Amino acid sequence: MSPETSSTETSSTETSSTGAAAPALFDQANPAHVKALQKLDSEIIAWITTVRSDGAPRSVPVWFLWHEGTVLVMSEPTTAKVHAIRRGSPVQLHLETGPFGSDVVILSGSAEVSETDAAGWLPRIRDAYSAKYAEAMGDYGMDIEPIMAQFSSVIVFTPERLSAW
Repeated sequence: MSPETSSTETSSTETSSTGAAAPALFDQANPAHVKALQKLDSEIIAWITTVRSDGAPRSVPVWFLWHEGTVLVMSEPTTAKVHAIRRGSPVQLHLETGPFGSDVVILSGSAEVSETDAAGWLPRIRDAYSAKYAEAMGDYGMDIEPIMAQFSSVIVFTPERLSAW
């Protein structure tokens, strides 16, 4: 395993090889950071961690979309993660580590619940979200519109710190 690599720069963005915006915390010369960007585009599941009102951490698996330097998570409005984020909880996002735990991507940052619901986001994200989750939506038995109606709250997570190795 390589040593942990971190960055806290957030002032500018670049474009990744996949076309997604990459906050400056992603060093294009660092192979672990390049791989992290690729995983943000391709991974199906991430684990989002928030802090409950009693101070305990809470992690749950979520579908997500890397979009213009942020991570979008659609959620049912009454979930614990939505309530925690509305309270100002710190947030971390972890991606799958691969079969041997050697592809680590941990993002820490801030999150907010968008004032625009998921249906309002659809014109901007429909193609990317539908392409990424086509198989999963088929398995779930729902098209994108009913999914966006059920998971109508949009969490917008802005990464501010990256740990990747």
